[in-house]
Amino acid sequence: MKRMRVTPFLILAALVALNLVPAPDAVAQDADATSPSQEAGARLNAVRANEFFYQSYGKSDPFYSLVNGRYEQSNSGELVDVNSARLVGVMWGDDDQFALVENGDGFGYILRVGDRVANGRVVSIRKDKLTARLTLYGISNTVVLKLEKPEAK
Repeated sequence: MKRMRVTPFLILAALVALNLVPAPDAVAQDADATSPSQEAGARLNAVRANEFFYQSYGKSDPFYSLVNGRYEQSNSGELVDVNSARLVGVMWGDDDQFALVENGDGFGYILRVGDRVANGRVVSIRKDKLTARLTLYGISNTVVLKLEKPEAK
């Protein structure tokens, strides 16, 4: 007796011939029987079909840079007068140091070496003092602000 090799294709063909299983074309045409991958594909196509529109009238541009690169030059009225200021603190790091200075009206300023002050510039900052060189009517003067130690109570 000759043995016949049975493949899954032959089994499927026999079941379709006996009308026990619907034909593969009938499954694809049946609207009620969709596979999960077909449903996911339909949802993905629905999302892709959506068009979004941003109504910008009356709103600021969300892509506009907050820092536009234009800076205003400070006037001498905005500069701290070190003659009437006091040194409040000094911040010291590996790469940078700056002094916290308060003028006579109580306004605070942050100064680094080379920053302009009224009639001069900051020339050095140490851990407990700030030195500024002032020039007025051709006469140079050095002003040193020392850090005040808090009083012990």
